[in-house]
Amino acid sequence: MPSLADYNLPQLKQLQARVLKEIEKRESDTKASLLKRLRKLAQDEGISLDDLLGRDAGTPPSTTQRERPAAKPVSAKKEPLPAKYCNPNNLGQSWSGRGRKPGWFAAWVANGGSITALENAASAARKGRRGALALAPVAAAPVPTVLAAE
Repeated sequence: MPSLADYNLPQLKQLQARVLKEIEKRESDTKASLLKRLRKLAQDEGISLDDLLGRDAGTPPSTTQRERPAAKPVSAKKEPLPAKYCNPNNLGQSWSGRGRKPGWFAAWVANGGSITALENAASAARKGRRGALALAPVAAAPVPTVLAAE
């Protein structure tokens, strides 16, 4: 038997086509013989193969297909959550309270500002009242440093 390396490209393609035809023929023959055996077994038990498989007698086996589950509808793009906290010094900076805390929020709290003031700023921003906003956080009292005696 010659090695595949002995064949040129057109010969390999011709061989591939012949192999594919033979595979299809053997699959078809195997299915037909299996179907014949199954019909015989079902008939020996007094039931038709179509009744056993739950098909109408007129439905050929090759056209029976499984139903695909319905595709999920594409949901509309979600709108961003409303701001729960707003930077009183810059109303363009807001945060819904979900996810990572923004830098301005952490800085506000670190400088002694109250979270309630940020909530009030967001509420005022929603209502359009800019004059009601506090403009700076309350400064925290300085922490005295104690030097260790040497």
